[in-house]
Amino acid sequence: MKPNNPKRTYVKCRGCGKKILRGRIKFCPDCAKLDIRLEIENITLEVRKVFWAYLRKHGRRCCFSGVSLEINDDTSPWYLVFSRLIPGDKTRIVPASALLAVMRGRFLKKEFRYYVLALYDHRIKHLKVKKIPLVHWHGLNLSKDDKVCDGCGRAAALKGSKFCARCARLSVRMKRARFPRKAILGVWAYIRKYGFVCYYTGMPLELDDSKSPWYLVFDHWMPRDPRKIVITSAVVNIMKSDLTEEEFWYFIHQLANFYRYGTPVRKRKLKFWSRPYR
Repeated sequence: MKPNNPKRTYVKCRGCGKKILRGRIKFCPDCAKLDIRLEIENITLEVRKVFWAYLRKHGRRCCFSGVSLEINDDTSPWYLVFSRLIPGDKTRIVPASALLAVMRGRFLKKEFRYYVLALYDHRIKHLKVKKIPLVHWHGLNLSKDDKVCDGCGRAAALKGSKFCARCARLSVRMKRARFPRKAILGVWAYIRKYGFVCYYTGMPLELDDSKSPWYLVFDHWMPRDPRKIVITSAVVNIMKSDLTEEEFWYFIHQLANFYRYGTPVRKRKLKFWSRPYR
């Protein structure tokens, strides 16, 4: 007569090493999801063995931050992704959060750590960030047949055009505004050097949503003088109005002291202000 409660036998999950019931399934439910993703991404068996060994030793934690990782919600910044420990090397895959995988880019782990600490010290202690060489930084990821955009110099130009999609839209806007050629060339030179960031604040600018306060607009550096055009956000453009750059920062300083310390705002004569208030 067979016993009512036969003794259950357990084996270790081939992924994390936890106990699971003996049967046809080789992985626990969580690791089974990861195994399917590894197969979909064509990760070789040998590389998978290294990945599982790392997971058994450290658990489902981000290699670059130590935070616990999410395996179900792929919209989470802490979603587990497979990151190459050495950029471009397919033989060593480690778990990382989606957020850190993006932030890390093509850094080695030690390079990423160095720049994180350097940026923190710059922000808190005002120390200068010292550059170190990056082993796997190769700049633009373009093929031999791709032409670099004449505007930003950081993307491939559209077929039959000298601009990428973003810069093509900016070029049309500047032509419609009838800016002088010298002013347009100055805008492109700025974008190639600094990217799509505000001239006055360094904040990244919105290129698509024209209703955003951070939408890229063109500002006359000297009011009503078309010889020098700079890019800024719509909100800063409104705040600067008919002020020169020096006048704008003067009043920002005056207002900040007024709000923080109650210091009276000192008036001064404005060079280009001639509009009536309506």
